Amino acid sequence: MAQPVAIAIHGTGRMARAIAAVAEPRGDVLLTALVGPEAPAWDTTIPWFRTLGEIPERPRLLIDFTLPAGTQAAATWCAEQAVALLSGVTGLPQSTLDALRDAAGQVPVLWSPNLSLGVNLLADLAGRAAAVLESGTPVVIEDIHHQWKKDAPSGTALMLGATVAAQRGGDDSAIEYRSQREGEVIGVHTVTFRMAGEEFDLVHRAHDRSIYARGALDAAQWLLGQSAGLYSARDWLAGR
Repeated sequence: MAQPVAIAIHGTGRMARAIAAVAEPRGDVLLTALVGPEAPAWDTTIPWFRTLGEIPERPRLLIDFTLPAGTQAAATWCAEQAVALLSGVTGLPQSTLDALRDAAGQVPVLWSPNLSLGVNLLADLAGRAAAVLESGTPVVIEDIHHQWKKDAPSGTALMLGATVAAQRGGDDSAIEYRSQREGEVIGVHTVTFRMAGEEFDLVHRAHDRSIYARGALDAAQWLLGQSAGLYSARDWLAGR
C-alpha cells in the first residue's frame, strides 16, 4: 500500500476542522501540521504551528483556508519550498492573484472559490444554459451565507457570474448579484435565467461543510499528479 501523502493545513478555523475530520478515516493522506496565529479551538493531535516557517518537516502539499494575506504568504512559501498549493480563499486582491501565478511557475497551484463537486457542476450547467440562450437574457445570481461571511457577493457567486459571462464574450452587463447573510447558513447559490414569459433556476444547497473538505482532499490528490501551473476546480473535475 502506498504511503499516505503528507499535507499541512494553513488555517485553524472551521474549514481546517472539517478537513481534519474527513481526513481521519482516510488512508491516503496524513495531516502533519495546522498553521495559524490562533491555536485550533477543537481537540486534535495534529501539531500546531504559528507560522509556515516553523513547520519542521516539509509537506508535499499545503491546503490554504485563511484570508487573502495568508494566501499570499502561502504562495511565496510554497514556491520557495517546492510545495504544491491548494487554496479555497475568496475575495483575493490582484496582488494575491499575482502571487499565486508567480508560485504556479514553480509548483502546481489550484485556486478555486469553491471546491464542492456540486457547485462546480452548477457552474458547468450555468455555462451551458448561457451558451444556448440569447446573450442579453437577464441572469440573477443570489448567494446566502452565514452572518460572519465578509465578502459579498461571495467568491462562488462571482465564479458563477464569470462562467456565464464567458459564454457572452465577457459581457456581464445583464448579470445581477444579490447577497444575504443570515444565521448559520453554510451556503445556498441560485442562478436564475429570466426569459420572456418564463424563468428557471439552477440551485445548489450546502448542508454540511464536509462537502468542501472532501473536495479539497480529492483535489489535492489530483493536484499532486500535475506539473507546475495554475489550475482551477474545472481542471480537477475534467481529470476525475
